[in-house]
Amino acid sequence: MSDSNKSVINDNTLANAVKDEIKCFLLDRINPDFGLLDVLRGNNTLDRNECQDIKSRRTTYKKNVRLLEIVTEKKKLREFVVALRDSNQEHLVNYVTTNGKRPEQCSGIWPITSWEINVLKTKHKHLVDHIDVSNNELVYELYSAGFLDKRQKDHVSKLAQDYEKVDALLDILHHSSLSNYRKMINCLSKTKQNHNAWILEKGSEDISEKEYESSEEEEEIVGKTNALQTCTSAKTDFVILAAISRSNFDYFVEFMAPKVLINRLHTKECLTDDEMIYIKTLRSDRDKSHEIIRVIHGIPSKYNVFVDILREKEQYRVAEVADRGGAVMNVSITFGKQPNSADIQQKLYDRIKSLLSKTSPFSVEVVQVVSLLARAGVEIIEAKNSRCLSLWLWCRSEFALQEFNEMNESPNKELSKFFGEFFALLNTDDQIPPIMNIDLDDPDRDVVLRPSDYTPVAKLAVGKHSVCAVTSQNNSVYALSRNPTAILVFIVDNPSRIKLEILVSDIKDPEDMVVINEFVFVSDRENSCIWQMIPMPYQAKSWPVVAPYTMSVLQGCYILKVSRGQPSTLNIYDQDFIQVNEISLPSSIQFPCHAVGTLANTFIVSYKEEAGSSGGLCEVNSSGDVLSIFDMRLQAAQGVSAPINQSLSRLIRSDALKGYPEHFTLNERDEIFATGRSKDGILVYNSRLVLEDSLKKDSIKKPSCIHYAVNPKLLLVGNESEVAILKQRRAL
Repeated sequence: MSDSNKSVINDNTLANAVKDEIKCFLLDRINPDFGLLDVLRGNNTLDRNECQDIKSRRTTYKKNVRLLEIVTEKKKLREFVVALRDSNQEHLVNYVTTNGKRPEQCSGIWPITSWEINVLKTKHKHLVDHIDVSNNELVYELYSAGFLDKRQKDHVSKLAQDYEKVDALLDILHHSSLSNYRKMINCLSKTKQNHNAWILEKGSEDISEKEYESSEEEEEIVGKTNALQTCTSAKTDFVILAAISRSNFDYFVEFMAPKVLINRLHTKECLTDDEMIYIKTLRSDRDKSHEIIRVIHGIPSKYNVFVDILREKEQYRVAEVADRGGAVMNVSITFGKQPNSADIQQKLYDRIKSLLSKTSPFSVEVVQVVSLLARAGVEIIEAKNSRCLSLWLWCRSEFALQEFNEMNESPNKELSKFFGEFFALLNTDDQIPPIMNIDLDDPDRDVVLRPSDYTPVAKLAVGKHSVCAVTSQNNSVYALSRNPTAILVFIVDNPSRIKLEILVSDIKDPEDMVVINEFVFVSDRENSCIWQMIPMPYQAKSWPVVAPYTMSVLQGCYILKVSRGQPSTLNIYDQDFIQVNEISLPSSIQFPCHAVGTLANTFIVSYKEEAGSSGGLCEVNSSGDVLSIFDMRLQAAQGVSAPINQSLSRLIRSDALKGYPEHFTLNERDEIFATGRSKDGILVYNSRLVLEDSLKKDSIKKPSCIHYAVNPKLLLVGNESEVAILKQRRAL
């Protein structure tokens, strides 16, 4: 058990331990057989004869009775509680410390409850008969997951009969914690024993294997392609966060800046006084980061605050990985020696850092390779230059990890060829030295993605109005109705009642709406214009524009829209509709649909083909240079060989998305929420146009308009008949 959840052992703890109700609980739950007696002998609580006396008792209960008798008689309660902790029974220490009242911060580090005990009791025979431990596959899976320690693994593996092994595992589970109970469920699922996992999860065996798998599919939250792993209901938030921490531990330790986090974590009660003092005494940043991760590991209340503090301290990339999940793999690349190899390696490092920061545009070929990697759920997120060039690849699937490993181990050195060609595109000025060796992190890691977790909390009472656009300002929500033509104003705190309804007969075919200060701007398709209105007292005037008719607010005071032509352009207007800037788009974007400005002073543009069957997103700078793309049409990158494109194709495998993003909105982190010609609900992209998630909610069928309200943080999603208000359940 990690030190991360250590409870303070004080006089109250010792007083609790001798209470009759606590004592009775401990008699049933202490596991004396796998290290506890050795620890007690090592701290001089027990001598050799006392250990032998306890071991000679036939049942666990009788062993515990004798153990507590000796400990109480010798007044060694403190040593006993410390020994529980040191023998991986921290869940019992938490129980004793809190007098049996479970606090939130204990999370899964708590004894299994009476419900789980009852499941193990009533389903014991069925589980013994049906859990498959042949070839010890389940045993080793449990060992890898941390459910079993080495002693327990060796003990179970040496038992002769399968039923004996299962009985031993269930006995260990009886004495274990809630987090270990969840690990057992996950390991059963991993070894394709879904029916047994269902019994432990639900307490019932009245469901077929097929039905169990179907229930998992129905509850999938992440809707990307097969290349993305999904988080189902079988994985609780604790298990998800623990897996993220475990799979990305080395990355967190390498790139966290812990000194600025410690006091803030303490202020937010994520660190106790003792933990804060101890972490500050550690000499290196790596050790400090190591201990912080151990403390917050898997505990949702601490973990969410930890992510918020990382963002507050501008450690954005670490925060993003901690929040979203996946696995970050280190790729260490060693070049062959030649006179200028060190200089070329430094140039490559500089170019990669420039690529990550988007400080300058890159060639079409580089952008396409990065885009294809992104389609596979893979992106380069960090780089370091020392004796070798180290890259950190963020992978959203176990398949991607394994594929990179296979490419590296292939006889024709596919991975070396891939990076060799990619580096040649990055640095066209020099001959890239041959790659002599590539070392990869362990690819055998769990890849768990954390869903966005947006849930509907209310609906706007739009009645019979047909809504085509929605926006917000301060605490008000504005809905634009097509039939009848009207602007509906709601208060966020009271969405069931219309605060103000403004009928606007001048507008013939409303398309989109934005609000800036006291002005409401509405685009009118039939009149080919944009109206500027003051709701009260009602005043209106219009300006002619060309299609399309979507708009967004730029920097709080400008209107941003796209125009189609040769070339297509981004047009920026002030509130009097005087154009202040025009940006030409690349010729590849002939049919832009919508544009939104980012915090980095770049622009995200959605576009489509003329026939409207496919399209994508691109990011351009103020000169119109493409910085990144997400394009469903892109199947191969220019400038690289056919074998490299085949490798990229294998990584992508297949795209399950049908259609393309059209209308979209950005949150305060430039994450993109998009609707459009797609059956995948609301598509969620990160700020680098990597598809992260898909929000599929029954209450948001065929969404056509979307808006992110910054204050309060809400996602407004509408179709012709309703507008739903969504809120993210975890802290942002």
